Amino acid sequence: MNSRTMGALAAAVLVAAASGALAQGAADAEKKGAAEKKAPELPKPAPEMVKLDYFEGTWTCEGTTKDSPFGPGGKMTSSAKIKDDLAGFWQSGNIKGTMANMPPFEGMFHTTYEPASKQYLMLWVDNMGAWSRSTSKGWEGDKMVYEGEMSMGGQKMMGRDTFVKDGEGTMKHSWEMQMDGKWTPMGDETCKKTSK
Repeated sequence: MNSRTMGALAAAVLVAAASGALAQGAADAEKKGAAEKKAPELPKPAPEMVKLDYFEGTWTCEGTTKDSPFGPGGKMTSSAKIKDDLAGFWQSGNIKGTMANMPPFEGMFHTTYEPASKQYLMLWVDNMGAWSRSTSKGWEGDKMVYEGEMSMGGQKMMGRDTFVKDGEGTMKHSWEMQMDGKWTPMGDETCKKTSK
């Protein structure tokens, strides 16, 4: 074997070794890049959602409704099952009850904290076709008030719900509608938490 052949053979071996090293380096870099690229982190619920924990659990309620354009008043009873929902972004509740002079009612609500407006948002729908969208600044002492637009019996109006902590495991709830520019009480109830 002459020196020219040996030189060519040595060059070929070096090229092959360099190509292998480059290929291995590229594969290692690709693996490292893939390891560094993590799946995007899921968003987290607003920390203010913790302030709704008070409502979570099962409640039984007794109260009265007032005479109104929607019907005569009377006694009412209801139960509420409220839970953390949708990865903690929402709190959801199912309400079932009876009112004097009315068929049994059932409704659902969903509440969240809206960081852009710095307010809690509550959406409500029920088996009588009513709905509402209301907002609250949050707890002010032991009181939380939601106010917003609602539709009931084909009529749109403003509604207001007030929740007051009344001792351990007890809550008072009252609701009003704006009629002729004035807030008119529509009912109130006292609720007791029966389980978390």
